[in-house]
Amino acid sequence: MEILKRIEDTYPKMTRKQKQIADYMVSHAENMAFITLRDLSHEVEITEITILNMCKALGYESFNEVKYEFRKYINRGRVEFCEDNDYYNTNIPKYELDEKETLLQEICNEEKLLMDEFIKSLDIRRMFELADYFLQYSKIIICGRGISYLIGESISSALAGVRIPTIKVNTELNENVYSVLPMIDKKTLILAISFPDYYFMTQKVVEYAKKNKAKIILITDSKETDIALYADELILVGSTTRLALNTLSAPMALANLLTSAIKIKVESTSKKSFAG
Repeated sequence: MEILKRIEDTYPKMTRKQKQIADYMVSHAENMAFITLRDLSHEVEITEITILNMCKALGYESFNEVKYEFRKYINRGRVEFCEDNDYYNTNIPKYELDEKETLLQEICNEEKLLMDEFIKSLDIRRMFELADYFLQYSKIIICGRGISYLIGESISSALAGVRIPTIKVNTELNENVYSVLPMIDKKTLILAISFPDYYFMTQKVVEYAKKNKAKIILITDSKETDIALYADELILVGSTTRLALNTLSAPMALANLLTSAIKIKVESTSKKSFAG
């Protein structure tokens, strides 16, 4: 049974505090997929033990199972999600392991859904408009952390193939960050990549770049993220399945299309120059 339906059916039998927790869960479904037990306790001002009892009242053995169910809900495309400090937990509830082939098929379907949503929302013309920025700016800095950095590395490698140099910044490494800050000015293009857990230092780099009048393109999964406030150009793409906080399928497809658009622009410009 879907998590929100289970909450609805159980709601009349809940205690006052359990209803308070349930109300938060329903109204903040986007947060519930990744929020920690401690943070939820702080948000609703109710003890962790009471929250755990609430989870059992819903029929789940642990708080992580509740988060797992909210992640499944997210993957149906109904909500966006936010960061938390316990996002690497990928334990599979026992009740999901009874039908292993069914579970794997559902995960496959979630990957397909991400790709379908990406293709459906794709604006080909905008890819070429964004490609122009990579030809206009003399300095291009690509920054991110974790999987976000891996996507940036892929883009950087593809751009090197058409002789567009980039500077890669792993925002988890302080020396990387501080070495690049003096280079950032109005002649700089920042390509920031930020997926959950929305690493704070990536945002700090973007904030600094904004103050220095750099052009900022952001690849992320939600327009509601704090870092999105600083972007001049925002590219959205889904990145999660129930067992992966960030799957690379749709984000890497985006990276491939963006770099392909840049390559097409470069080749087109080169041939026009040769013909002239």
